[in-house]
Amino acid sequence: MCQHNRDTKIFNMIKKSSILLILLTLMIGEISAKNYYRYKNSEGAVEIKDKITKEMEEAGYDVISELGKLIKHVEPTKTLAEVEADRLRRIEERNKEIEFQQQLRHDADLLRQFSSIGDIIRNRDSQLLALEQRIRIQHSKEDLLKLQLEDQQTQAATYERLGQTVAKSLLADIQASLDQIKNTQVNTEFLEKEKVRVEKSFERDIIRYKELEGVRMALKKNAREKQGTEPVIYECPDNAACNRAWQLAQIYARDHSTGKIEIITNSLILTSRPETTTDIALSFSRIPAPENKMQIVLEVSCSQEEAGVAFCRTEKLKLIRSNYLDYVRTRL
Repeated sequence: MCQHNRDTKIFNMIKKSSILLILLTLMIGEISAKNYYRYKNSEGAVEIKDKITKEMEEAGYDVISELGKLIKHVEPTKTLAEVEADRLRRIEERNKEIEFQQQLRHDADLLRQFSSIGDIIRNRDSQLLALEQRIRIQHSKEDLLKLQLEDQQTQAATYERLGQTVAKSLLADIQASLDQIKNTQVNTEFLEKEKVRVEKSFERDIIRYKELEGVRMALKKNAREKQGTEPVIYECPDNAACNRAWQLAQIYARDHSTGKIEIITNSLILTSRPETTTDIALSFSRIPAPENKMQIVLEVSCSQEEAGVAFCRTEKLKLIRSNYLDYVRTRL
Protein backbone atom coordinates (compact mmCIF):
# COMPACT_ATOMS: atom_id res chain seq x y z
CA MET A 1 0.00 0.00 0.00
CA CYS A 2 2.81 2.36 0.87
CA GLN A 3 4.56 1.43 -2.33
CA HIS A 4 1.42 2.36 -4.27
CA ASN A 5 1.19 5.80 -2.64
CA ARG A 6 4.85 6.50 -3.38
CA ASP A 7 4.34 5.56 -7.04
CA THR A 8 1.30 7.83 -7.25
CA LYS A 9 3.21 10.78 -5.82
CA ILE A 10 6.11 10.23 -8.19
CA PHE A 11 3.68 10.02 -11.14
CA ASN A 12 2.01 13.30 -10.19
CA MET A 13 5.35 15.05 -9.82
CA ILE A 14 6.44 13.83 -13.26
CA LYS A 15 3.09 14.97 -14.71
CA LYS A 16 3.43 18.48 -13.27
CA SER A 17 7.00 18.76 -14.44
CA SER A 18 5.99 17.73 -17.94
CA ILE A 19 3.25 20.38 -18.07
CA LEU A 20 5.66 23.07 -16.85
CA LEU A 21 8.21 21.95 -19.43
CA ILE A 22 5.64 22.16 -22.22
CA LEU A 23 4.52 25.66 -21.14
CA LEU A 24 8.11 26.82 -20.87
CA THR A 25 8.83 25.48 -24.36
CA LEU A 26 5.84 27.33 -25.79
CA MET A 27 6.89 30.57 -24.09
CA ILE A 28 10.42 30.25 -25.41
CA GLY A 29 9.01 29.59 -28.86
CA GLU A 30 6.91 32.72 -28.71
CA ILE A 31 9.80 34.78 -27.46
CA SER A 32 12.11 33.49 -30.17
CA ALA A 33 9.47 33.85 -32.91
CA LYS A 34 10.71 36.36 -35.49
CA ASN A 35 8.68 39.31 -36.71
CA TYR A 36 8.79 40.72 -40.22
CA TYR A 37 7.97 44.14 -41.62
CA ARG A 38 5.77 44.80 -44.63
CA TYR A 39 5.58 48.12 -46.48
CA LYS A 40 5.12 49.72 -49.89
CA ASN A 41 8.25 51.07 -51.49
CA SER A 42 8.52 54.29 -53.51
CA GLU A 43 7.30 52.47 -56.61
CA GLY A 44 4.18 51.18 -54.87
CA ALA A 45 5.36 47.54 -54.65
CA VAL A 46 4.88 45.63 -51.39
CA GLU A 47 8.11 44.47 -49.76
CA ILE A 48 8.76 42.36 -46.67
CA LYS A 49 11.96 42.74 -44.69
CA ASP A 50 13.35 41.38 -41.45
CA LYS A 51 14.54 44.72 -40.11
CA ILE A 52 13.28 48.30 -40.07
CA THR A 53 14.82 50.76 -42.50
CA LYS A 54 14.59 54.56 -42.77
CA GLU A 55 12.51 54.20 -45.93
CA MET A 56 10.02 52.05 -44.02
CA GLU A 57 9.79 54.60 -41.19
CA GLU A 58 9.05 57.37 -43.68
CA ALA A 59 6.46 55.27 -45.58
CA GLY A 60 4.85 53.48 -42.63
CA TYR A 61 4.78 49.70 -42.25
CA ASP A 62 3.02 46.62 -40.83
CA VAL A 63 4.54 44.33 -38.24
CA ILE A 64 3.65 40.74 -39.18
CA SER A 65 4.38 37.28 -37.77
CA GLU A 66 6.20 34.44 -39.56
CA LEU A 67 2.78 33.21 -40.70
CA GLY A 68 1.90 36.62 -42.16
CA LYS A 69 -0.52 37.61 -39.39
CA LEU A 70 -0.78 41.37 -38.80
CA ILE A 71 0.51 42.29 -35.35
CA LYS A 72 0.28 46.08 -35.59
CA HIS A 73 0.48 48.98 -38.04
CA VAL A 74 3.03 51.77 -37.60
CA GLU A 75 2.18 55.17 -39.09
CA PRO A 76 4.80 57.06 -41.14
CA THR A 77 7.13 59.30 -39.16
CA LYS A 78 6.51 63.01 -39.70
CA THR A 79 9.13 65.43 -40.92
CA LEU A 80 10.04 68.47 -38.83
CA ALA A 81 8.03 70.61 -41.24
CA GLU A 82 4.97 68.37 -40.79
CA VAL A 83 5.35 68.41 -37.01
CA GLU A 84 5.56 72.22 -37.07
CA ALA A 85 2.57 72.44 -39.40
CA ASP A 86 0.56 70.24 -37.02
CA ARG A 87 1.55 72.44 -34.10
CA LEU A 88 0.54 75.62 -35.93
CA ARG A 89 -2.74 74.02 -37.01
CA ARG A 90 -3.58 73.10 -33.41
CA ILE A 91 -2.78 76.66 -32.29
CA GLU A 92 -4.98 78.09 -35.06
CA GLU A 93 -7.85 75.74 -34.15
CA ARG A 94 -7.53 76.71 -30.48
CA ASN A 95 -7.48 80.42 -31.34
CA LYS A 96 -10.56 80.02 -33.56
CA GLU A 97 -12.38 78.25 -30.74
CA ILE A 98 -11.43 81.03 -28.32
CA GLU A 99 -12.62 83.69 -30.79
CA PHE A 100 -15.85 81.75 -31.35
CA GLN A 101 -16.56 81.55 -27.60
CA GLN A 102 -15.74 85.24 -27.19
CA GLN A 103 -18.10 86.11 -30.06
CA LEU A 104 -20.88 84.04 -28.47
CA ARG A 105 -20.45 85.88 -25.16
CA HIS A 106 -20.37 89.26 -26.94
CA ASP A 107 -23.50 88.41 -28.95
CA ALA A 108 -25.32 87.37 -25.77
CA ASP A 109 -24.30 90.62 -24.04
CA LEU A 110 -25.35 92.65 -27.08
CA LEU A 111 -28.82 91.10 -27.23
CA ARG A 112 -29.25 91.34 -23.46
CA GLN A 113 -28.11 94.96 -23.23
CA PHE A 114 -29.96 96.43 -26.22
CA SER A 115 -33.49 95.88 -27.46
CA SER A 116 -33.00 97.66 -30.79
CA ILE A 117 -30.42 99.35 -32.98
CA GLY A 118 -31.91 102.66 -31.83
CA ASP A 119 -30.79 101.79 -28.27
CA ILE A 120 -27.25 101.15 -29.51
CA ILE A 121 -27.17 104.45 -31.42
CA ARG A 122 -28.46 106.40 -28.40
CA ASN A 123 -25.84 104.76 -26.19
CA ARG A 124 -23.14 105.59 -28.75
CA ASP A 125 -24.25 109.21 -29.04
CA SER A 126 -24.29 109.56 -25.25
CA GLN A 127 -20.72 108.29 -24.92
CA LEU A 128 -19.48 110.44 -27.80
CA LEU A 129 -21.13 113.52 -26.30
CA ALA A 130 -19.44 112.88 -22.95
CA LEU A 131 -16.06 112.51 -24.67
CA GLU A 132 -16.63 115.69 -26.69
CA GLN A 133 -17.38 117.61 -23.50
CA ARG A 134 -14.16 116.34 -21.92
CA ILE A 135 -12.23 117.37 -25.05
CA ARG A 136 -13.70 120.89 -24.87
CA ILE A 137 -12.68 121.11 -21.22
CA GLN A 138 -9.12 120.13 -22.15
CA HIS A 139 -9.05 122.75 -24.92
CA SER A 140 -10.28 125.44 -22.50
CA LYS A 141 -7.69 124.39 -19.93
CA GLU A 142 -4.96 124.53 -22.58
CA ASP A 143 -6.03 128.03 -23.67
CA LEU A 144 -5.89 129.30 -20.06
CA LEU A 145 -2.49 127.72 -19.55
CA LYS A 146 -1.16 129.34 -22.72
CA LEU A 147 -2.36 132.77 -21.49
CA GLN A 148 -0.68 132.07 -18.16
CA LEU A 149 2.52 131.07 -19.95
CA GLU A 150 2.50 134.23 -22.07
CA ASP A 151 2.19 136.32 -18.92
CA GLN A 152 5.07 134.44 -17.26
CA GLN A 153 7.26 134.77 -20.35
CA THR A 154 6.51 138.50 -20.48
CA GLN A 155 7.68 138.83 -16.89
CA ALA A 156 10.85 136.90 -17.71
CA ALA A 157 11.50 139.16 -20.71
CA THR A 158 11.16 142.23 -18.48
CA TYR A 159 13.82 140.86 -16.15
CA GLU A 160 16.16 140.29 -19.12
CA ARG A 161 15.60 143.78 -20.55
CA LEU A 162 16.55 145.25 -17.20
CA GLY A 163 19.67 143.11 -17.17
CA GLN A 164 18.50 141.19 -14.15
CA THR A 165 18.57 137.47 -13.54
CA VAL A 166 15.21 135.84 -13.98
CA ALA A 167 13.90 134.60 -10.65
CA LYS A 168 14.19 130.85 -10.17
CA SER A 169 10.60 130.68 -8.98
CA LEU A 170 9.46 132.33 -12.23
CA LEU A 171 11.50 129.88 -14.31
CA ALA A 172 9.95 127.01 -12.33
CA ASP A 173 6.47 128.46 -12.99
CA ILE A 174 7.22 128.69 -16.73
CA GLN A 175 8.39 125.08 -16.82
CA ALA A 176 5.33 123.96 -14.84
CA SER A 177 3.07 125.76 -17.32
CA LEU A 178 4.84 124.08 -20.25
CA ASP A 179 4.45 120.67 -18.58
CA GLN A 180 0.76 121.26 -17.90
CA ILE A 181 0.14 122.35 -21.50
CA LYS A 182 1.87 119.21 -22.73
CA ASN A 183 -0.25 117.07 -20.38
CA THR A 184 -3.49 118.65 -21.60
CA GLN A 185 -2.41 118.03 -25.20
CA VAL A 186 -1.65 114.38 -24.37
CA ASN A 187 -5.05 114.06 -22.67
CA THR A 188 -6.81 115.65 -25.64
CA GLU A 189 -5.04 113.31 -28.06
CA PHE A 190 -6.05 110.33 -25.91
CA LEU A 191 -9.69 111.47 -25.83
CA GLU A 192 -9.72 111.98 -29.61
CA LYS A 193 -8.43 108.44 -30.09
CA GLU A 194 -11.03 107.19 -27.62
CA LYS A 195 -13.73 108.87 -29.70
CA VAL A 196 -12.55 107.01 -32.79
CA ARG A 197 -12.41 103.74 -30.83
CA VAL A 198 -15.95 104.22 -29.47
CA GLU A 199 -17.31 105.05 -32.95
CA LYS A 200 -15.71 101.95 -34.48
CA SER A 201 -16.79 99.75 -31.58
CA PHE A 202 -20.41 100.86 -31.82
CA GLU A 203 -20.33 100.56 -35.60
CA ARG A 204 -19.26 96.92 -35.20
CA ASP A 205 -22.00 96.41 -32.60
CA ILE A 206 -24.64 97.92 -34.88
CA ILE A 207 -23.54 95.75 -37.79
CA ARG A 208 -23.39 92.63 -35.61
CA TYR A 209 -26.78 93.36 -34.05
CA LYS A 210 -28.28 93.73 -37.51
CA GLU A 211 -26.64 90.47 -38.59
CA LEU A 212 -28.10 88.70 -35.56
CA GLU A 213 -31.52 90.12 -36.37
CA GLY A 214 -31.08 88.96 -39.96
CA VAL A 215 -30.11 85.45 -38.89
CA ARG A 216 -33.13 85.23 -36.66
CA MET A 217 -35.30 86.39 -39.54
CA ALA A 218 -33.80 83.78 -41.87
CA LEU A 219 -34.30 80.99 -39.33
CA LYS A 220 -37.86 82.01 -38.56
CA LYS A 221 -39.65 82.04 -41.89
CA ASN A 222 -42.99 82.64 -40.22
CA ALA A 223 -41.78 85.35 -37.85
CA ARG A 224 -44.38 87.55 -36.27
CA GLU A 225 -45.38 90.40 -38.54
CA LYS A 226 -45.02 93.82 -37.02
CA GLN A 227 -47.81 96.28 -37.47
CA GLY A 228 -47.17 97.83 -40.85
CA THR A 229 -43.43 97.00 -40.77
CA GLU A 230 -43.24 93.47 -42.16
CA PRO A 231 -39.93 92.93 -44.03
CA VAL A 232 -39.64 92.62 -47.81
CA ILE A 233 -37.21 89.96 -49.05
CA TYR A 234 -35.42 89.91 -52.39
CA GLU A 235 -34.04 86.45 -53.22
CA CYS A 236 -30.75 86.85 -55.10
CA PRO A 237 -30.54 84.47 -58.08
CA ASP A 238 -26.73 84.73 -58.16
CA ASN A 239 -23.84 86.78 -56.77
CA ALA A 240 -23.69 89.20 -59.68
CA ALA A 241 -27.38 90.05 -59.36
CA CYS A 242 -27.01 90.34 -55.59
CA ASN A 243 -24.15 92.83 -55.91
CA ARG A 244 -26.12 94.93 -58.38
CA ALA A 245 -29.24 94.76 -56.18
CA TRP A 246 -27.15 95.90 -53.22
CA GLN A 247 -26.11 99.01 -55.18
CA LEU A 248 -29.75 99.67 -56.03
CA ALA A 249 -30.64 99.26 -52.35
CA GLN A 250 -28.34 102.17 -51.51
CA ILE A 251 -30.13 104.37 -54.04
CA TYR A 252 -33.54 103.22 -52.78
CA ALA A 253 -32.56 104.00 -49.19
CA ARG A 254 -31.35 107.47 -50.17
CA ASP A 255 -34.48 108.29 -52.21
CA HIS A 256 -37.13 106.95 -49.82
CA SER A 257 -35.88 107.71 -46.31
CA THR A 258 -36.23 111.09 -44.64
CA GLY A 259 -32.81 110.88 -43.00
CA LYS A 260 -29.30 110.34 -44.32
CA ILE A 261 -27.54 106.99 -44.71
CA GLU A 262 -25.43 106.40 -41.60
CA ILE A 263 -23.89 103.00 -42.34
CA ILE A 264 -23.00 101.24 -45.60
CA THR A 265 -21.15 97.90 -45.47
CA ASN A 266 -21.24 94.68 -47.49
CA SER A 267 -24.03 93.38 -45.26
CA LEU A 268 -25.86 96.43 -43.88
CA ILE A 269 -27.34 99.71 -45.14
CA LEU A 270 -28.86 101.82 -42.39
CA THR A 271 -30.39 105.29 -42.46
CA SER A 272 -30.74 107.59 -39.44
CA ARG A 273 -33.40 106.64 -36.92
CA PRO A 274 -36.85 108.27 -37.12
CA GLU A 275 -37.26 111.16 -34.68
CA THR A 276 -40.57 112.80 -35.64
CA THR A 277 -43.91 111.18 -36.44
CA THR A 278 -43.39 111.57 -40.21
CA ASP A 279 -39.80 110.34 -40.36
CA ILE A 280 -39.06 107.23 -42.43
CA ALA A 281 -36.07 104.99 -41.76
CA LEU A 282 -34.91 102.19 -44.07
CA SER A 283 -32.50 99.35 -43.44
CA PHE A 284 -31.24 96.68 -45.81
CA SER A 285 -29.55 93.45 -44.67
CA ARG A 286 -27.73 91.00 -46.92
CA ILE A 287 -27.97 87.62 -45.21
CA PRO A 288 -27.41 83.94 -46.11
CA ALA A 289 -30.29 82.00 -47.63
CA PRO A 290 -30.78 78.26 -48.25
CA GLU A 291 -28.79 76.53 -51.02
CA ASN A 292 -25.78 78.83 -50.55
CA LYS A 293 -27.68 81.85 -51.88
CA MET A 294 -28.24 85.30 -50.41
CA GLN A 295 -31.23 87.45 -49.50
CA ILE A 296 -31.59 91.21 -49.29
CA VAL A 297 -34.10 92.18 -46.61
CA LEU A 298 -35.75 95.60 -46.53
CA GLU A 299 -37.25 96.92 -43.30
CA VAL A 300 -39.12 100.21 -43.07
CA SER A 301 -39.57 101.78 -39.65
CA CYS A 302 -41.18 104.87 -38.16
CA SER A 303 -41.22 106.65 -34.85
CA GLN A 304 -42.32 104.54 -31.87
CA GLU A 305 -44.86 107.15 -30.87
CA GLU A 306 -48.52 106.36 -31.50
CA ALA A 307 -48.69 108.84 -34.40
CA GLY A 308 -45.53 107.29 -35.89
CA VAL A 309 -47.01 103.79 -35.69
CA ALA A 310 -50.13 105.05 -37.42
CA PHE A 311 -47.99 106.76 -40.09
CA CYS A 312 -46.29 103.42 -40.79
CA ARG A 313 -49.68 101.96 -41.78
CA THR A 314 -50.37 104.65 -44.39
CA GLU A 315 -50.49 103.99 -48.12
CA LYS A 316 -47.25 105.91 -48.64
CA LEU A 317 -45.31 103.53 -46.44
CA LYS A 318 -47.02 100.49 -47.94
CA LEU A 319 -45.93 101.62 -51.40
CA ILE A 320 -42.32 102.02 -50.26
CA ARG A 321 -42.36 98.36 -49.21
CA SER A 322 -44.39 96.95 -52.08
CA ASN A 323 -42.56 98.88 -54.82
CA TYR A 324 -39.09 97.76 -53.76
CA LEU A 325 -39.11 94.36 -55.48
CA ASP A 326 -40.41 95.85 -58.75
CA TYR A 327 -37.80 98.60 -58.48
CA VAL A 328 -34.98 96.04 -58.26
CA ARG A 329 -36.28 93.61 -60.88
CA THR A 330 -36.99 96.24 -63.55
CA ARG A 331 -33.48 97.64 -63.19
CA LEU A 332 -31.80 94.24 -63.24
